[in-house]
Amino acid sequence: MARPADPRKAAAWERRLQRFTASGTTVAEFCDREGVSISTFQYWRRRLGPQQLERNASPGVPVFQPVDLVSQRAVVIRFTAGGVMEIPGDRPDLVRVAITAMSAEPEPC
Repeated sequence: MARPADPRKAAAWERRLQRFTASGTTVAEFCDREGVSISTFQYWRRRLGPQQLERNASPGVPVFQPVDLVSQRAVVIRFTAGGVMEIPGDRPDLVRVAITAMSAEPEPC
């Protein structure tokens, strides 16, 4: 079981993640500018992600995480449940299909 995060450190990382979202840069560029490692950034992103979703979510409204463009060759979508979807960057039609499918209402069981 993970130990509870230091509230001051968690608050600092939450602010850092908000700056990243607003920055429009890649994770690597942002981490270099902030002086933090990519692995530490990803750790805090995973750790605080569910808390941010719970605070910001409205019932019945899909919530999306920011998408990182890993390179011009691929678009990678990381799902909060841990899944990853990688789409070739030269296939914007597939990117549109993926976004449309994720934003659609789920079909009843």
